[in-house]
Amino acid sequence: MEDRPLIVQICGNDPSIMARAACLIEDFCNNKSHGVDAIDINLGCPQKRAAEGHYGSYLLEKKDWKLVQEIVESMSKSVNIPISCKIRLLQTESQTVEFAKLLEAAGCSLLAVHGRQRGSQRHGRKGPADLDQIAAVKRALTIPVIANGNVRSPEDIWINLEKTRADGIMSAEGLLANPAIFKQALLLREGKDYQGNPLRQVALEYLDLAEEWKVPMDVQEQHVSHILGLSSATGGASWQHRKTAAERTKDLSLESKQGEAEEEEEER
Repeated sequence: MEDRPLIVQICGNDPSIMARAACLIEDFCNNKSHGVDAIDINLGCPQKRAAEGHYGSYLLEKKDWKLVQEIVESMSKSVNIPISCKIRLLQTESQTVEFAKLLEAAGCSLLAVHGRQRGSQRHGRKGPADLDQIAAVKRALTIPVIANGNVRSPEDIWINLEKTRADGIMSAEGLLANPAIFKQALLLREGKDYQGNPLRQVALEYLDLAEEWKVPMDVQEQHVSHILGLSSATGGASWQHRKTAAERTKDLSLESKQGEAEEEEEER
């Protein structure tokens, strides 16, 4: 595979099952000849299914710290590749730092920190990400720390790196809306113009990849709705937005295929 590093994220609450899953992932990927560079433990998911299954951010309560420690230790001892973790903020900065240190001591090789607390089922977000807390985690650890949150533009990437001193930046919704955001950030650092509207080009490239990898149409609609700025504030597209995105998807697909046909005709 060209895109590296390749990291597989899993979740769960049973140390032995998580260790066996890590071994299966490592063996499967090695047998497929493309390998895997690390396995990530999801300790940040705030969704209802995570609460019902008692995993993700619902393992951040102090009563579960020993369990999480056992999960990280069992996984890191079972495979030859690094184990990383993704967490959210805890109730206080001191708790977040203490928990991060526990993860590092247990064998976590890289830590991604979403700079928000879990919030509630009804309101998943609780204001802007707290970059100061991520900076505190970075100062306390010796392993690499990835900052997550408050990335909506190429400029935000450099602002966040400067403020947190993190080793890297992770983006979720910002990247869905603008898959070219990291490339634009590099152009910005080089003093080059990144302005313009790359959305049509990005959408067409995505649709080509979706066709190649047989991505279901409903998933394509969701992704295109983000790229074209049609996503609702709650993170999911409304029915009308999805319908509009689907229509735009068809139009873009037709334009792409028509353009390819014209290019082939010119070559003849």
